[in-house]
Amino acid sequence: MRNGAVFNDAFLVCHEIYVTARELVNSRVATTQLQSASKFLWRPDVRPRLVEYVADFARAGERALLRAESSTCRRFSAPDNTRHKGQRGPRQFPRASRLILFRMYYLGGAEYEAARLLLGLSERTWSDWAEEIRARVGAELIRAHMYPPARYFRQASPKRAGQPASTNAAPKAKMAAVPCEPDFA
Repeated sequence: MRNGAVFNDAFLVCHEIYVTARELVNSRVATTQLQSASKFLWRPDVRPRLVEYVADFARAGERALLRAESSTCRRFSAPDNTRHKGQRGPRQFPRASRLILFRMYYLGGAEYEAARLLLGLSERTWSDWAEEIRARVGAELIRAHMYPPARYFRQASPKRAGQPASTNAAPKAKMAAVPCEPDFA
């Protein structure tokens, strides 16, 4: 199987999970009524959550599209002998237009026709850019260990794994009084 197909599949799977996770995260309402909240809700969790997946997907896409040179996208650039001196290409400078398309269509969920007309792209250009975005972002998702998603959600989050259990010194934590909360049940 070609690398491009693997990157494309990785992107499509991760994007589908991103869209579902984004809907779930946006539909949740923060609990402001203490009667419905349990006082035993907090548990130390070292695995990534859906909110982190949404953020990690967006950051991986930005990293992939802002990186000036990518080994996965050499096929998208012109050969060195056809490039004129000083001409810009994907291997030399990042493409901000791809990042705008990624944010608008893949992250924002804009409709195809509306996004294409707003950006002023032909169907052919849209197809080429979408293929380039899927290849670059898919490669970055694999590099960032977000694909396969089952492995991402099983492993400990790198941010939380290195943090100590308590920020207070042990003797100070033992001596401090724990505030009592009224029982609302």
